[in-house]
Amino acid sequence: MRRTITSFPRNAAASVAVLGGVAALILPASAQAEPVATVSPGSSVLTVTKLVGNVADGRGCTVGFVGQRADGTRVGLYAGHCGAQGQQVVVNGRIVGVNTGSSAPALTKSDTFVVPDAPDWGVFTLDPKLAKAAPGGRVRPTSVGTARPGDAVCSQGVSSGWRCGSVVSVDGGYIATTIPVQVGDSGGPLIRSSDNAALGIASRAATFDGPLARSGSLFYDLGSTLRATGTSLVVG
Repeated sequence: MRRTITSFPRNAAASVAVLGGVAALILPASAQAEPVATVSPGSSVLTVTKLVGNVADGRGCTVGFVGQRADGTRVGLYAGHCGAQGQQVVVNGRIVGVNTGSSAPALTKSDTFVVPDAPDWGVFTLDPKLAKAAPGGRVRPTSVGTARPGDAVCSQGVSSGWRCGSVVSVDGGYIATTIPVQVGDSGGPLIRSSDNAALGIASRAATFDGPLARSGSLFYDLGSTLRATGTSLVVG
């Protein structure tokens, strides 16, 4: 199947419509009911490009999954184009850690991927003094799975919320699905409905040519992401 790829606009806002990025208000300690922030699959995440006082500018995305390194350190996994190494990361209005690695595909001037199958993964390390990882919402993975065409799947995105569809194809490290996506859903988790297996991380929108032309999305394979980041999936 030939795919015509359309990437998410990188300079547009997520759930807060501010051209060029997202502005987030960092909550002062006195306004925080809990001593640390909770990071879960589907949480709103912002990688900071500019911080002035308690106002942060950056790129808004969605947390895909929670991972763990061999030493027990917890990390958040999302799309590589969501942030660059060294950027501070904000979840739900609170700084939780730092982006410690990413593979961000190069983009053309029209904002499409130069190499359609280039990896799109990112990882941010959680500071245990600032954040904890915990199950949340409807995304509670039980294992890491391998996507198959025809699989019934669902995803959680900051902009689109919970939505479901099916796998169209699996090719070049990407899982093509019929799930619609919007700016801000990047990084979000893909779960197989039948067994809650974690499959992938939202990368971009796509259209699929053929007898029945359709719009959908591409998710980067989670297994490849875990191997690249040296982490294991935190389930439950």
